[in-house]
Amino acid sequence: MEKFTLDKLPNKVLEKIDLETAFMASRLIIAAERFQVFRELHRKKLPAHEIGKRLKIHKKFLTNFLDALVSMGLLSKEGDVYRNSALAEKYFIKERTIYWTRQFSRECVAAFEAYTVLEKVLSTGEISHAVKRANKKNYLEAMKDDAEEAKDFTQMLFYYHQPNAEALAEYLNLEEKQAILDVGGGSGVMSIVLVKKNPNVRACIMDIEPVCKIAEENISNSGLSHRMSVISGDFRKGLPEGFDVIICCDIGRVPKELVREAYRRLPSKGIIVLVDRFLAKDRTEPLDRLLYQFEGSGFGTETKEDMIHLLKDCGFKNTHMHKLINDVWVITGTKLDRL
Repeated sequence: MEKFTLDKLPNKVLEKIDLETAFMASRLIIAAERFQVFRELHRKKLPAHEIGKRLKIHKKFLTNFLDALVSMGLLSKEGDVYRNSALAEKYFIKERTIYWTRQFSRECVAAFEAYTVLEKVLSTGEISHAVKRANKKNYLEAMKDDAEEAKDFTQMLFYYHQPNAEALAEYLNLEEKQAILDVGGGSGVMSIVLVKKNPNVRACIMDIEPVCKIAEENISNSGLSHRMSVISGDFRKGLPEGFDVIICCDIGRVPKELVREAYRRLPSKGIIVLVDRFLAKDRTEPLDRLLYQFEGSGFGTETKEDMIHLLKDCGFKNTHMHKLINDVWVITGTKLDRL
């Protein structure tokens, strides 16, 4: 998935936006996504009043809202009739699913609310009550309570992680392996691609119950139900045995207890595989991982070197790090018989 970054905007639009007030333009786009303006105008053109009627946007601000999107190069206008620009069609339709549209825009709204109290967070060193209210609850609790949010979040990551999964399948040698445990495996995308690539391997997705149901659908749709399964459970309370590969992909901070448990459960020559956007050695990249911390994010702030040290400290040997794609890295370690 290609993200809609600032460099995609026309220069004449960028010239109007300064960094201090860029949040206003950003918030406008998020509102358009929340109302699903671009999806409503996909392959069609509509007058303003019809857009307002279909999307329930009040007439008082309707025209200004749509014209601002025209000014940003996301809509085009002929008289009172609007349609998507090529830019909007590419980045808000072709490059993202409806699951991304709904879930990501929800997360962005929470982020905007959290950042209104950034100075207080910085001065006190604590995530404020306002930030906690904005985020409401962690995503695990949210998905247990809301089936639609569980599906949006899980399927958003199914498409988002597809390139990562394909890159991992090309890199990882599983010729002598038999069984993968995909810890916090969510949609199952990583294991689905790995199982397709390696006919000798079966896989099991371990996650919370609402997510496992979605993973089962994805597994069935992929025609892999005979080689893949799911197990509902909390990996913080332990891992099952019977697997010679344990994968943790984008699960947030990887606690030492989990790595120790993986080492304990793996057989000799079993491997642990960590996939994530770990921080650079000087901790200045990726920028968004740093920014998410002010919202009370569960993303870790460990560097690749920190993760290698963690694996070694828990007993793993032959540790390696490898850049998969963009700023996504894979870190591996092998359990060897002690001499």
